[in-house]
Amino acid sequence: MHRIVHFDLKGAPLKVQYLEQVIIQIKSWGATGVLFEWEDTFPYTGDLQIVGSIANAGGDGLYSIEETRHLLDFANQNGLVPIQLVQTIGHLEFVLKHPAFRNYRETQRSPAVLCPSQPQSLQIVKAMVNQALDLQPDAKYFHIGADEVWHTGVCRECQERAARSEYRLSSLFLEHIQQLVLFIKQKRPELTVLMWDDMLRTIRLDTLLAYKLGELVEPVIWNYSAMEYFQIESDLWSNYKKLFPKVWAGSAFKGANGSCQMLSPVCRYVSNHEAWRREFKKCGPNINFAGVILTGWSRYDHYATLCELLPVSLPSLSSCLKVLAKSDDSQEVGSSDVLPTAQWAGEQLARCVHSLAILRERAFSFVHGEHVTTWMNPWQLERNYTNPAHLETIARDAGVLQSELSSLQANLEVQLPKLTGPRSTEEWLATNVTPALRQVADLHRVAHERLNAAAGISPLRTHNDG
Repeated sequence: MHRIVHFDLKGAPLKVQYLEQVIIQIKSWGATGVLFEWEDTFPYTGDLQIVGSIANAGGDGLYSIEETRHLLDFANQNGLVPIQLVQTIGHLEFVLKHPAFRNYRETQRSPAVLCPSQPQSLQIVKAMVNQALDLQPDAKYFHIGADEVWHTGVCRECQERAARSEYRLSSLFLEHIQQLVLFIKQKRPELTVLMWDDMLRTIRLDTLLAYKLGELVEPVIWNYSAMEYFQIESDLWSNYKKLFPKVWAGSAFKGANGSCQMLSPVCRYVSNHEAWRREFKKCGPNINFAGVILTGWSRYDHYATLCELLPVSLPSLSSCLKVLAKSDDSQEVGSSDVLPTAQWAGEQLARCVHSLAILRERAFSFVHGEHVTTWMNPWQLERNYTNPAHLETIARDAGVLQSELSSLQANLEVQLPKLTGPRSTEEWLATNVTPALRQVADLHRVAHERLNAAAGISPLRTHNDG
């Protein structure tokens, strides 16, 4: 089976030189391909230019046409199958947020979903797919996304179309997918088209058969749960067996442990891959798995914050690939949060992030801990009812934390730009370092200012006391 590693480039897109290091490394760990999910880092041209990297829509200056083509070729040259992913109905915030494309939203309140009833909607995604395929004339696979279409049948046009169809709301999604894939097949008959399967799960089997999905796509059934929570209903496999000659599994090596997590717990992700191995065995020859896509999410959607940077998650990816590659279930795959230096691209950044996770926890415990709450709480500060001896201890401890956080921030300001662009660097620091540093610095300042005041005799009255 294929083992395809997913790069989610809509969050902290990786510089080309760094991606080259990772591509070489994952090949040695057992990967057979890479899936590039570009979003606003693709160099769209023409009417689409404003949504992509040529207009620097993502703010990181990545990627140019030459860089995009180079990454696809580089993967190929290193024995990995390069696959591109272009979202084609859901997760289209990066397109539909722009005023020029606002009218193509399914609901005006959210830029997430394309309205499939607008005549121009299909033309937009066709143009996006065309430009991606034009950069990869030798493509064997192409992924059209199509997951998490949160808004269906909201606008009047969609409601009227659904009411006229035998298949009701399902027809809106399926007709859009059918027409798009037929267009792709006409352009590239030999191409295998992949899509996420979640929107198919609740659609009746007779409806899916009517749209001949099995002749058009190979679905990727994704489940990112650890072993104890992993479950796929047997009815789903029964339906898919009747529909699809081949299917894919979708696992996770990062980005599935919480929408704002910094660390990638190796055991949790290894557990997900062990669960998939158990599922393959359970399905046996009834289901023909073409491969596994090991997803590595950087954001939960276009507007979500960054999570689990790739350098931090490389130990997880290494272990997960080894789980999938092992020939025998009895083989033990050791899981560790670290890698040998020679195998760990971005090790310095990863170690900084691990240090930050510990330091932030210390800062939170200090700011909200017993000492501050007992001797320097807001009520005491408002009424000048404090003891300098206790404030001296708080000021000292806050000063130490502030110094450590400032030092780590300076190191991160050096390490992050080596891997990603200026927007992602600024965003990550402002989200993960600045709030903790500001809280500790404010505490240090206030405690230090009050040190020279005498111990309070009695609490001063304030205007809030009536």
